[in-house]
Amino acid sequence: MDDVIPRRYARALHKVPGIVVGTLREDRCRVTALGTAAQEAGPDSLCWEIGSITKVFTGLLLAEMSLRGEVGLNDPIGRYLPDAVAARLPAAETQPTLVDLATHTSGLPRLPWPLIREVGRNPDPYARLTEARVFACLGPGTRRPRRPRSRYSNFGMGLLGHLLARAAGSPYPALVHDRLLVPLGLTATGVGGCGTGSAPMPGFRKGKPTPPWAFGALEGAGALRSTADDLLAFARANLDPPASPVAEALALARQPHRQGRLPFAASGFGWMLRTRDRRRRPTQVCWHNGGTYGGSAFLAVDVPRRLAVVALGNAGPGLVPPLDGPSWRLLDDLGD
Repeated sequence: MDDVIPRRYARALHKVPGIVVGTLREDRCRVTALGTAAQEAGPDSLCWEIGSITKVFTGLLLAEMSLRGEVGLNDPIGRYLPDAVAARLPAAETQPTLVDLATHTSGLPRLPWPLIREVGRNPDPYARLTEARVFACLGPGTRRPRRPRSRYSNFGMGLLGHLLARAAGSPYPALVHDRLLVPLGLTATGVGGCGTGSAPMPGFRKGKPTPPWAFGALEGAGALRSTADDLLAFARANLDPPASPVAEALALARQPHRQGRLPFAASGFGWMLRTRDRRRRPTQVCWHNGGTYGGSAFLAVDVPRRLAVVALGNAGPGLVPPLDGPSWRLLDDLGD
């Protein structure tokens, strides 16, 4: 892999100043630093915005809380809203459920128009999205589709994280820390920093510095930051679950709970599931990418073949995620 990784990500380095790539193969983890990241000490512990990979942890949190009996997967969202907000919603049986939110089949948009106007051109667009502004977007039209269909929704996953926090009586950052990060031994992952409070790598948008994002009441959609080491440890936990109750939640979250529009795609809780046929040996990969204005991220775990790829960079994805293509090709390289 010494020459394969630099070659795979050479084009991405034209858009992303610094990249770290982590691989898990034959039970061995390795981190390679490219571009400006190669000039940093300890590239495996550099802190990065991981954007929507946060959704994987939010989905895992739903699995964990459902197994505890604290929430029901098919509970309507109104059950966890303030009474005044729930009263505006349609009948409970027509409301989106928690599992709808976790699988992007709730019918909710990527972001409602009132919030799109709110974020505008703000360099930290989600920071001002308070609970009141989020709840104001819920009303009589908040109905689940008659037939589940995939519609990717930052709003829906952010709302899920917020509702789970309300159900547990704990802020989202503390809930994820206590229920997931501590049992999994992920000491360098968290909201606002990487466990120790270290700032993320400086981000760039169109070649200019841009601040890291906060997510207001939609933290469950993208607020986590992490390191290559921690994400590789998370990938390993999905291969060899720890001896704790979270092990069952890891398996539940990876199951296909909704079929996607394409026959090879499905949704777990937060995870995207993709069936790949490599030389007539089908394998199902759990994956997600992430992006902010100043960060791009990719995580894929091939459980049957015990492989994983992590890629983290400090420039936003723009129209085409710069790390996805080379990361998928690298995953194929690892399996050859």
